[in-house]
Amino acid sequence: MKNLSKEEKQKEKENGLNNIKRKIPYLNTPSYFFNIGDKVSYGAMKESIIEDILYDGKVYILKCIATNNNYGNPYNYETYRVATWVDVRPIVGVTDTKFSKNQDVKLDFYNSTIENLLLKKYHFGIDFEPDYQRKYVWNQKDKELLLDSIFKNIDIGKFVLIHISDEEWHKRGLGYEILDGKQRLNTLIEFYENRIAYNGKCFNDLSGMDKITFTEHQVAVAEVKEMDKKTVLKYFLMLNRTGKSMDESHLVEVEKMLDNMK
Repeated sequence: MKNLSKEEKQKEKENGLNNIKRKIPYLNTPSYFFNIGDKVSYGAMKESIIEDILYDGKVYILKCIATNNNYGNPYNYETYRVATWVDVRPIVGVTDTKFSKNQDVKLDFYNSTIENLLLKKYHFGIDFEPDYQRKYVWNQKDKELLLDSIFKNIDIGKFVLIHISDEEWHKRGLGYEILDGKQRLNTLIEFYENRIAYNGKCFNDLSGMDKITFTEHQVAVAEVKEMDKKTVLKYFLMLNRTGKSMDESHLVEVEKMLDNMK
């Protein structure tokens, strides 16, 4: 193993302290502590030992053993690191937590505008009534609050569409299926088509500036390719289990649908 000289050790410590000083004012009081000599987990280091404790436990100096791959001829070497307390963790044995789920479900969102989102409805068609979706439940107040957010330049949430296959498109006459955002997208369409009003005004009654504010409002959209029903239901539950966006009883019904397919 390659060991550092005394001067090299001191240089690594000084460099580490200089790099970390700017972070110290933003560190919270530690919720856990280590003692000098404790073995800890730090990054990809093979071994890390607490050599010094600074700033009331907010910063640790670590004596580490690292591995250099050396083009297929690896060797270990000694190095020093200066780390914030949140980057240093205790060494734990095998644990049995199994919290991670839906890791096969990936959504890539892109920036769009309300106008471009509406164009998907008018150019390709969107199915608003897949069997896992709830009915239209928003009242006028809910719709006005959404429109209020738009005109006050407040984020109105993400939209997720399923891009169905060409074969299915020809069968159904629709190019997309709404997976998340049904109530919101329906409200946008209703307002754009003068079916509902905001503060007594329909879209046709708006000033040019207010029309642009509506159509150019930024939204995040994800499109996923056609998938099997089981995966669709997994996506739906994942998207609607967070926050307070959907009634729990409806989610239970969708869960039953998924269970019946297993």
